[in-house]
Amino acid sequence: MDIFGEVWEDYTERLCLNWDRMVAPGDIVLLPGDLSWALRFDDAAPDLAFIAERPGRKILTRGNHDYWWHRDATSRIQRASDSSLTFLQGNSIVFDDVGITGARGWRQDWDVTPGSGADQDDKIYRRELAYLEKGLRSIPESVRTRIVMLHFPPFDESLKPNDFAHMLREYSVDHLVYGHIHLGLGEWIDGDVLGVQYHMVSADIVDFMPRLII
Repeated sequence: MDIFGEVWEDYTERLCLNWDRMVAPGDIVLLPGDLSWALRFDDAAPDLAFIAERPGRKILTRGNHDYWWHRDATSRIQRASDSSLTFLQGNSIVFDDVGITGARGWRQDWDVTPGSGADQDDKIYRRELAYLEKGLRSIPESVRTRIVMLHFPPFDESLKPNDFAHMLREYSVDHLVYGHIHLGLGEWIDGDVLGVQYHMVSADIVDFMPRLII
């Protein structure tokens, strides 16, 4: 990542230091995608080992660069990974009355018309919406707090909310944790958005420090 500028210099060491200093073994750590540049699961092993070695129970969702994580292979990846890692893909997990689910999400900043070449993006967009809704439906009604992890933000380049944002409100989500946008590469939203607390957690934006959600 250091090819993207000085802000990424020694980022692995900084992230490691901040994580180990701030996170306790009993904490839950949310990682919304872009976890490894690897193209195959076997090649992602060093990056997943780095995450597994850090304190806390880690919850992971896919990013647009996680080519090693094929959505249909999530169960196999889960079985082959360290027990401190939980991979979310259309499912959810509950800790102390807090329900957590997530999906990669998708983003469309253009009109989708038949034959335009953007048809495939529309299919991905709808598929990711379906994964998110499946995960939200799997969270028990009894939980007191709902958290969603998305890699892509639920709005377009002009910050206009999309279907993912509407779904967050429909299912009474309390917190959204997302990334994808980086310093100098677009605008983002942080804070209360119609009752949902948005948390932008791209590593360079939070200065490689874990951000407290609840």
